[in-house]
Amino acid sequence: MTLPEKFQRNGIYALYLTCFTCLFSSALTALFSIVMLICWLASGTFKNIPLIIKENSIALLGIVFCALLLIGVAYSPAPLETALEFFKKYRVLLYIPIILSLTKGQPKIAVNIVNALLFGYLLVLVNAYLVDFDLISMNKLALKRQGGGFLAIFAYLVLQRAMLGKKRRFLWGGFFLIISYDIFFILNTRTGWLIFIALTILFLFQYFSIKKQLIFYVLSLFLAFGIFYTSHSVQYRVNETINDLKNYDATKKNSRTGLGLRLDWYQNSIELIKKKPVFGYGTGAFGIVHKSFVEGTSTEHATDPHNEFFLTTVQIGFVGLFVLLALFIDPVLRSFKLIRRKEDAQAFALQATVLFLFIGCFFNSWLLSSVPSHIFAFLIIAFYPIDQIS
Repeated sequence: MTLPEKFQRNGIYALYLTCFTCLFSSALTALFSIVMLICWLASGTFKNIPLIIKENSIALLGIVFCALLLIGVAYSPAPLETALEFFKKYRVLLYIPIILSLTKGQPKIAVNIVNALLFGYLLVLVNAYLVDFDLISMNKLALKRQGGGFLAIFAYLVLQRAMLGKKRRFLWGGFFLIISYDIFFILNTRTGWLIFIALTILFLFQYFSIKKQLIFYVLSLFLAFGIFYTSHSVQYRVNETINDLKNYDATKKNSRTGLGLRLDWYQNSIELIKKKPVFGYGTGAFGIVHKSFVEGTSTEHATDPHNEFFLTTVQIGFVGLFVLLALFIDPVLRSFKLIRRKEDAQAFALQATVLFLFIGCFFNSWLLSSVPSHIFAFLIIAFYPIDQIS
């Protein structure tokens, strides 16, 4: 084995460790990602970048989106340090071309990436159950995952393995039930419930005939009623959502509820976009321009609108929004190409990856957030390439 090959191998190991730690430790994630980048440079695999961009259009889209954010730093009213810090949070999109070039031609990359993510999630899940059953006290790991609706994607990945696997079907099926209980009875996240339901519908559409789908939909409806009446968390949050919508006054924009605040911020975002629709206000500018916009009103200030689409459009305009939407549309188009190549499982997982982040971005700025953006990038790397099927 040559020295560049050793660096490549070690870079791939660092990649797996980055996948494993991204769910529970930002420090370890940063450490292993730096090691991965050093090995990427030392191995010379960066020379694959032109070919990677040619073969994988999503790699180019990630680069273009980051380039727009970098340009936005130049005209942002935010301090340079703030703008650059904001830009840095989107660097995970650059991992797509980097990791695809690092791993090009290597076997079992996709399955190992997913396994590393699942092992990291398992650690987080075990901790959550121990805390919920009062076997250990509340800790940072349990607190960090609060509001982690993005974890619902793991339910899909596990269910897919239960569907396709033969030897370990019951093991994966049991894992799916454990995840499902966590999502509806412990995690307490409306976004997660919505994503879980959407991914379930997608899964049924992907793998079953219309007749079987109807049967499952009826069964799921009864199951949903059962969950509603047995889960205090679901019952409370659903009733809370209904009351928030009933009491919300769009004209006053003085809400203090979770849902009402989001609706206020969405309205304000639309007004801000009208003033600078093409290129926006600049990277990291939302907090500054929104603070000025709500000054003298009763609307709560926000540093981001909890909606990736509004955040992007306010800061880098409709130009940025177009690229952001392309980041979702392009993998869907690739999935149809994979289906034509009879790679249904990979295509379906790619569709699920897009759906979970797309829904999440309507209620949160998930590309801005570390954990969901890392999960998205790593799953794209696993399921997008045509020549990297394992």
